[in-house]
Amino acid sequence: MLHEVDVHDTHEEELDERSIGKLILDENGHKSLAAALELVPGASMISNGTDIGLPVLQGLSGNRIAIVNNGFVHLGQQWGVDHSPEIDLNAAGEIRVISGSGTIRYPGSHMGNMVIIEPNPIPFDPHLHGKLTSTLESNGRGATVNAQIYKGMKRYQWRIGGTLKRLGDRETPDYLLNNTGTQQNHLNAAFFRQWSSGTEWQLFYSYYGAEFGILRGSHIGNLSDLQAAFNRSSPFYTDSMFSYGLEAPRQGVNHHQLKSTVKMERATGVLEWNTALQRNQRREFDVRRSGRSDQPALSLLQYNVQNELVWSTDDAFEMGIQFSGKNNWNLPETGILPLLPNYTSFTSGLYLSQKGQMGLVKFETGARYDFLTRKVVRLTSTQPREIERFQNIYHNIALLSRGTVMLNKKWQLLGELAYKQRPPEINELYSFGLHQGVSGIEEGSINLRQEEGLKGSIHLRGLIHDRLHIDVNGYVHQFNNYIYLQPAQEFRLTIRGAFPVFTYQQCDALLFGSDMKFSYTVGDWWKLESNWSYIHARNRTDNLPLNFIPPLNGSNTIHYEIPEWRNFRNLKLSLNHRYVAKQWNWDQSLDLIPPPPGYQLF
Repeated sequence: MLHEVDVHDTHEEELDERSIGKLILDENGHKSLAAALELVPGASMISNGTDIGLPVLQGLSGNRIAIVNNGFVHLGQQWGVDHSPEIDLNAAGEIRVISGSGTIRYPGSHMGNMVIIEPNPIPFDPHLHGKLTSTLESNGRGATVNAQIYKGMKRYQWRIGGTLKRLGDRETPDYLLNNTGTQQNHLNAAFFRQWSSGTEWQLFYSYYGAEFGILRGSHIGNLSDLQAAFNRSSPFYTDSMFSYGLEAPRQGVNHHQLKSTVKMERATGVLEWNTALQRNQRREFDVRRSGRSDQPALSLLQYNVQNELVWSTDDAFEMGIQFSGKNNWNLPETGILPLLPNYTSFTSGLYLSQKGQMGLVKFETGARYDFLTRKVVRLTSTQPREIERFQNIYHNIALLSRGTVMLNKKWQLLGELAYKQRPPEINELYSFGLHQGVSGIEEGSINLRQEEGLKGSIHLRGLIHDRLHIDVNGYVHQFNNYIYLQPAQEFRLTIRGAFPVFTYQQCDALLFGSDMKFSYTVGDWWKLESNWSYIHARNRTDNLPLNFIPPLNGSNTIHYEIPEWRNFRNLKLSLNHRYVAKQWNWDQSLDLIPPPPGYQLF
């Protein structure tokens, strides 16, 4: 598994650090979370349009990974590969990609690693401080601007920040990608209060609002044009007129999170009470007839309430109890059958974890149990329309054990074994209709069973001559009842256009791969870095490859830094090279067209 990735501002790396510090986050604040995570070995991205990206960690994405923002699992409509996490990087002060006992704390359907996003700490300084950052982009002819003000008194601290982003049509060397702009508005606020009794209160609020244009040529009107699109060198509806406008097809999403934390220090440990409310609204607009393109084809409103009570002791023991509720509702403004049904869900969970050391071996163990119940209501897809009701009940178990051996002062060897269960998600069970973002018709299956995963990994990291940093990780992940989206090799013509059909199926699967990072320091100002990742995945039931698995990919970077020159400080120059190979582990039954050729970016 990916080991814990700490984010720091220091130039020199510790053995267990990655150089994705606050300074790097500031440099990448105009990117999506998925794009920024590509800096971490083993992380890649499913890109489904400009600024729309889904993180992939060692081959797992979507429902199988968790993103924790301000201490709570980020909840929204993350079931779609076209749904970016609603996270503003400019509000983050630290990002960690973790495995180990740290993942046991968080509920959800994650099967491997998770992304932890913490807010930027507020320094203790009674003066009012401000910060303004901006990024200009030539491709899209737009900009991203972030502003923050903050103040840190002895007993209380506060911060307010906001981000604006505007981009128009993106372009290739030969043509414009029409209707691929974006408009984003984000806001974040934090308040900390401390008392002499050892009690601390933290309050966070964040708002994420965005509209994304979808390439107009991705929606096809008839079967002949759909077949022709597979062989075209450029999309349909391509012209030379640049625009900042967003027309159908497009997406609009807004996400609110309000979180409160109360910590009470006691002689034997710390008691922590966390509660959070999240509201997520997603609207997707299709190209519709009779002037109805401004009427959404998908309109979902979701509320989530989460509560947890955590007790941690000085001897690294931690336990917690958690409760959460979710209400997901289709707003009646589309005029068509919804892709997903209405549902409510309730989850209760209990977890235990322990860290310790015996001689040269540091160990971590953890276990959790979750009880999940859902009530689902949907309309039948056949005439006459009828109301169907379902109830899902699942018992989920997660177990984890991990050990780290200090071979010497500069080398560490880590081994990990984890078992986790995941219930089928709502979209995998009940989806039926056009999923606009992937331009396909998705059909779920109510017969899907609980997914099980067993993962083992070995990780070696260390230093040679205090200059060469070596980090190598190998892993094997075995799944029973692995859920995947399979092309049905069928094209369906509807009143909304012609679209391929995809169905959710299950198989036994095996994934294994390796992530490697090498960095070498030359003198005081030069640094060379190289990151490489490869994963091989098989459908063992049908003896076929798995789809949606990233190919061999790597990056090489040359850094040059001048601490101070005249009136300038921390001047940096970087030359980046990224290589993505063609996916050779592929079968024609897995997709509608072959994988694209490999490419390189500088």
